[in-house]
Amino acid sequence: MPEKLPIILVTGFLGSGKTTLLRRLAQSHPEWNLVFLVNEFADTSIDELTLDTTGTPTQSVVGGSLFCECKAGEFVRVMKEQVLAQHQANALDAVIIETSGIADPEAIGELMSLHGLSENFEIRRIVCVVAAKRFLSLLKNLPTIQAQIRTSDLIIINKTDLAKSAVVDQVESAIHEANPKAELLRAEHCAVDFNLGQIVRELPNRPLFTCDANPYSTETITWPEARSIEEAKKWLNALPETILRIKGTLRASDQSWRVEKTVDTLEIDAISDFEPNQLILIAHDDHEADLQTALQSVIA
Repeated sequence: MPEKLPIILVTGFLGSGKTTLLRRLAQSHPEWNLVFLVNEFADTSIDELTLDTTGTPTQSVVGGSLFCECKAGEFVRVMKEQVLAQHQANALDAVIIETSGIADPEAIGELMSLHGLSENFEIRRIVCVVAAKRFLSLLKNLPTIQAQIRTSDLIIINKTDLAKSAVVDQVESAIHEANPKAELLRAEHCAVDFNLGQIVRELPNRPLFTCDANPYSTETITWPEARSIEEAKKWLNALPETILRIKGTLRASDQSWRVEKTVDTLEIDAISDFEPNQLILIAHDDHEADLQTALQSVIA
């Protein structure tokens, strides 16, 4: 029987550093023949554009969590028709799946058994990336993060440079309490390395979620090109913490800029290629009004 294609499943809340980890893996293991599959809750795959720069082939499933009933079929199709075809044409070492930051991965067992996906693929590692500074408050309030921790066999405590050492120690203790079997690594900018590991024998197997199970909303904003990058920075810095994640590209003063914003970091980098002038904003449904206020502040 042919060997099954390994899967590394990467989970972690919005802005924890999942895409950075994928870029790191592509850079640190040029000998690996990989394919990335990016799952984004929004309807536009911003991360696919970012990962294209690594030279690693990238597929995407957008518009919801791949653990939801409405996206599971599309995920299976992409894995069987796209990823498996690439593997048969040029043997892959692994497929790395970056889940949506608000996805609960406890249905991964059900997803693997769906339509015989486990016949050709096997889960080797389930990796969770957490941002140290705000992890404790997020863990307390968000069941999704609790599920991500419980499900993982490797947990990367990322952005340790932005948190006090005592806080990082507390984060490590909380993770160990929630999942004492998981391997823990500390990192800055996801600068870690790990091997493909052994097959994960006991996958969580809860039913797929309904399409309305994720209580989050998104808004897509087009930045007016006539407004300067300084105005964009001022606008971004003024947004409330209830807007959990902002990512995308904007065009200002005849220059394209890549934007990555979480509740504790803001990165804006000039890029040479013109990319879609779109910023994706994500907030909990309880704060959907803040998304509309942000949109109106750009239009005004």
